[in-house]
Amino acid sequence: MSPYGTIARPVSDQSFTAALPRHATLRSKSESDSSAHSSSDVTLFRFASAQEVLDSVSQTYSLSALTHSSLVDAMRHVLNEELERGDTYPHEFPLDMAQFEGYFFSGDAFVLLKGRYQQATEVDPRKEIKDWEKDLLGFFYIKPNFPGRCSHICNGGFVVNPIHRGLGIGSILGKSFLKLVPIIGYKSSMFNLVFESNVASIKLWRRLGFKEIGRIPKAGRLRGQGATPDMEGYVDAIQFYWDFETMVVPVEYDL
Repeated sequence: MSPYGTIARPVSDQSFTAALPRHATLRSKSESDSSAHSSSDVTLFRFASAQEVLDSVSQTYSLSALTHSSLVDAMRHVLNEELERGDTYPHEFPLDMAQFEGYFFSGDAFVLLKGRYQQATEVDPRKEIKDWEKDLLGFFYIKPNFPGRCSHICNGGFVVNPIHRGLGIGSILGKSFLKLVPIIGYKSSMFNLVFESNVASIKLWRRLGFKEIGRIPKAGRLRGQGATPDMEGYVDAIQFYWDFETMVVPVEYDL
């Protein structure tokens, strides 16, 4: 949830039907790597909260936390592992289920799964978190960055499952973000805290064409950034921006 409380998403006359489900192909692993990644096809879905009632159209491109609760828990587990590392997100402690749902499902959430699906109803619910380990690749949210008169500016939070890194998943999520934001109705996007120690993330946003609009000195007290590897230290954060009214999303980002 935003520090401003719950903020309504923009009003939009556009639909996700033309954009979702969204298909892509993973980058190949080298021959020396594990062959566990046998399928290169992936599908992105919107992920609705348990409180949202999906109509018949929405059910074609949206999974539901009500029917896929074990996937929600798997996502929470992956995010909490990231939080416990203490070097990319500002959170101090892991999130319980209520906190995770309030944080990740307060706007629009999206999840990338291994496999090629034509609609969300093809994704079978599974009983345990471990059942999603091989297929949960990454996920992100889109939600207002500020309230009221500034709520046309959105924010995004991205997580790549660490066991699937090195396959270009971050790029797929980032390109999908740029395609989906205008559909929801936002005019621009701002990432508030991309810590300069998060080299992979900074490279990604620069490569995709985001503008760097600011730097916050000593923005984060991060693990592994002190005088020794086991100590915390303060790290600057870079702010990235995209203006959807003046910046064109490249056609090749259609995947």
